[in-house]
Amino acid sequence: MWTLIWIVIFLVVAGFGYKNWDGTFGKQVKKYVPEPVKPDDTTAATDRYIWPIAAGILIATLVLHPISTIITLVLIAVIAFVVKWLLGAVISRFH
Repeated sequence: MWTLIWIVIFLVVAGFGYKNWDGTFGKQVKKYVPEPVKPDDTTAATDRYIWPIAAGILIATLVLHPISTIITLVLIAVIAFVVKWLLGAVISRFH
């Protein structure tokens, strides 16, 4: 039953994202996504398919498992902070 709900949420979000790529959704992706993965004219054909699918997966998972998603994001942030701190310490020691 949960799988069916996840699939329905995914299809709704991905469908709206694909439909609104030239409108609101595409503009928001281009505005908020970091520069290395930002859609541009050379990748416009594939970005129209990839970003709605990614948004569908994230939103469907967040709706059905919000605590797990939040804990995962916090864990990723802590790991990134520790790696950044360690790299800074190593660079300052050998620099």
